[in-house]
Amino acid sequence: MNNRTVNPVTGETLRDTRVDRQSIVDFKELALLPLFSKIDRRTLLSMLPEIRREHWPRGYGFKDPEQTKHRFYLLLKGRVKIGRHHLDSGRELTLFLLGPGDAFNVLNLIDGGVGNMEIYTLDEVEMLSVPTERWLVWMTQYPPLHKAIAELAASHIGRLSDLASELALDDTMTRLVHLISRYFNNSSRGLNLIQNLPQEELAHMIGTVRPVVARLLGELKRDGLINTDGGELHVRNLQRLLEKANDHLESLPK
Repeated sequence: MNNRTVNPVTGETLRDTRVDRQSIVDFKELALLPLFSKIDRRTLLSMLPEIRREHWPRGYGFKDPEQTKHRFYLLLKGRVKIGRHHLDSGRELTLFLLGPGDAFNVLNLIDGGVGNMEIYTLDEVEMLSVPTERWLVWMTQYPPLHKAIAELAASHIGRLSDLASELALDDTMTRLVHLISRYFNNSSRGLNLIQNLPQEELAHMIGTVRPVVARLLGELKRDGLINTDGGELHVRNLQRLLEKANDHLESLPK
């Protein structure tokens, strides 16, 4: 695979992806992916020859969504963000943050087109890919797979709807608190996919800029609601954090 790759914000040329064509996709690995959970063993084994493993480096980006139109991707390791950026201001908005078990190009399967979105890896990424035409055939042949894709597409559409509502109706503090609560892990008190993300990336997820996120995180830390020691963000009291967002909304001018 020898595509030219770019950082979607800076336009910087990045090194090419490496496709590991010699690595055999393991049946057990495939069976653990949510999209394949209802597919029987015999069918999964028949699918394996069509699936290839790919490794993309951190910072790998597709500025043109046409570059990913012909393959469907399932993440095994690492994080991928999908978003948009403004050509003049450079401002960026992250629409989806995806991790292990997630898939992208989902909406393309439904409407047959490509959206005006940019794809960018936040870590070194390992994934499985399948030719889009083959995946469409599988969806016709195997109803459980079709149902799984429909449910995944509905969740993506729901996320876009939620994001639009938050950007239109909520202030920045409320959006930040909701972002933290969405990714909160009760056992570790950490934040799953957004753990260790730079403040600039958090800003992209809530439609603001890094200095604003830095100020708001500082306020939450002073209130004893979060801890940022060691560069990692941990929630000290989720209930109080959510109450903070509600109190903040009620204090805004009507």
